[in-house]
Amino acid sequence: MKSTEPKLTEHVDMPDGSTTPVQIWSAEDPTAQLIMVWPGFGMGGYYYRPLASALNEAGFHVAIGELRGQGQSSAKASRKNQWGYNDLASVDFPRQIRAAKTALELADDHPMTFVSHSMGGQISCLFAARPEAEVLNLRSIFRVGAGSPYRPTFSPKMGKRMGLGSVFLGVIGGYILGFWPGKVWGQDFVGYGRQSGTHMREWRRFHKHNSLDNLAGQDIDYVQEMRKVRIPVTLTRCPNDEDCPEASIDALASFIPQAMVQKREIPEALGHNRWAREPESTVAVFLES
Repeated sequence: MKSTEPKLTEHVDMPDGSTTPVQIWSAEDPTAQLIMVWPGFGMGGYYYRPLASALNEAGFHVAIGELRGQGQSSAKASRKNQWGYNDLASVDFPRQIRAAKTALELADDHPMTFVSHSMGGQISCLFAARPEAEVLNLRSIFRVGAGSPYRPTFSPKMGKRMGLGSVFLGVIGGYILGFWPGKVWGQDFVGYGRQSGTHMREWRRFHKHNSLDNLAGQDIDYVQEMRKVRIPVTLTRCPNDEDCPEASIDALASFIPQAMVQKREIPEALGHNRWAREPESTVAVFLES
């Protein structure tokens, strides 16, 4: 089996004293575009190595970021150590992008695109509204299985499952405990690992109201600024992805009405996650978009 190991890993310091690894693949052509891959909720960046390797073989510089507290990030959510959507968009994304560009000896304004999955796609939309998106030259976003968690956009079965998740993560984790511990009595009932209470409270509000207003610590009005985003955004999903129905994609797309949006379907039934391990059809769609 062909190795999908990164060529380089940079460990990025975060404000809480933790470190986040950024896995990097350099292209033969130093002028090649950089693709930043952003994981989904509860997913480690290492899961996306086959995707990154395939994109690198197609001629791109590629780096896989990490969501704080997930995968190989050393951050540990607690009552005192909290983060939310704004922290990920304003701190984690820019730091990891700059680390990747520095390691690849690229200028800050070297062109890049995002390949973003699920939660990573939500945060990508927030980042696109920030001034750093222009400074770091974000040219486009390619979202896979990335939509709003807004309950009415899901089937009754999935809506009920997500509603139960919002009780565990948002109410028990976000309000009662102050963080979601991941395992309870030795078992992870929700399947997303340890999570920040602030992030889970915001996710629950997003789930109930399709709202990204008044995010903790926000330094810009994200909802207002997202309306100004004009870059190309490609919205894709696998046909059997019950975690991201088309209505969910539309609900997230409604935040960026001026973006140059196109919809594409991945032509394989690879569910919500498996496309990242079997990336050929996804990479083909990416190259055509």
